[in-house]
Amino acid sequence: MAIAETSRIRTVFGNKVVLIITGTYANGDTTGTIASGLVAVDFAIAQYIDAAKIINCSNSAGTITLATQDPGATKTWKMMVIGH
Repeated sequence: MAIAETSRIRTVFGNKVVLIITGTYANGDTTGTIASGLVAVDFAIAQYIDAAKIINCSNSAGTITLATQDPGATKTWKMMVIGH
């Protein structure tokens, strides 16, 4: 099962677009990608809401790759992305 995006909020601060994305990692998932829809991502951070494991973010051309340890069960994550 792949990681899933469950909600997305988009707003603008000054000349930057800010996305707040919520999703889930299922048992056995360790990586996944999220298409931000932005031309460039200046900053991205993700964390679990209900687990102590770390989620690493990397981005390329507006696509963000999330990598983590197997969560062991379905866990909710939240991510903030800033770009343009």
